[in-house]
Amino acid sequence: MMTVERFTGTYEAKTPISHGSDEDFGMEQRLRTIEMAVRDDGEVYHEEIPVISGNSLRGQLRDLLAEDFLNEISTEEDPVELGDSLSNAFWAGGSLERTSGPGRLNRRMLNGIREYIPSLSLLGTALADQMLESRLNVGMLTPIAAETSAYTGREVDYSVFEFVDETFYTRMDDRTGGRQEDEDTQQMRYKVQILTPGTRFDHWLALEGATDVERACLGRAFELFNASPHVGGQKSVGHGRVRFDYESGLPDSEPYVRFLRDNRDEIREFVEELDETTR
Repeated sequence: MMTVERFTGTYEAKTPISHGSDEDFGMEQRLRTIEMAVRDDGEVYHEEIPVISGNSLRGQLRDLLAEDFLNEISTEEDPVELGDSLSNAFWAGGSLERTSGPGRLNRRMLNGIREYIPSLSLLGTALADQMLESRLNVGMLTPIAAETSAYTGREVDYSVFEFVDETFYTRMDDRTGGRQEDEDTQQMRYKVQILTPGTRFDHWLALEGATDVERACLGRAFELFNASPHVGGQKSVGHGRVRFDYESGLPDSEPYVRFLRDNRDEIREFVEELDETTR
């Protein structure tokens, strides 16, 4: 029977959180929201609740693990260089390619990805004409508030909208050339909707059928994330810094780190073969 291991955590915003909607609101960036059913004294109504998508955090973990993995199997004199297809699989989750004949990736290669590239096995990917299912499910970061208590299991009496605010930024046209002598400097002012510092979020992770090395890979991902823990966007202007804690702790990274170091040559040989196959 497949084992399922769940981790429940709390994130707290230390700086403003901005996580933009997919909709275009012109000079205003609004928070990403999801409609939730809210129950209040027997009444049920629907509210648009701001959330941080699980895919946003997942993408950061993927990038961190990709860079760390390739650094570990490279040398300064001979770094690993990947083609577009495998690079896309490592950093962006890959994409499927149509083929008219036999598949480019056989069972041996798929099993090799599971064995030699724990980060791709953990997070899943699409490569050539094959999909590799993820072992890790990453939940949304849901604000802890009265409106979300039915989903987070955390009973509080304050509204999520007490933590929603707006801030403004200005972009200046600072070109040194290309402007007429009498042309005024252009200034663009735009508004950003934020969740304020102090907002707390409920979060969960679930491992399904993970090996010991894949569990440890998750631990390594959060070690790397903890060096600069940010969620959402606009990190360059100070947004998104968080503090986080998982109730039962996360797996120890040591088995993963040891696996890479003990098997560096075999791993590199397989990665280079996989890269050649998918170019």
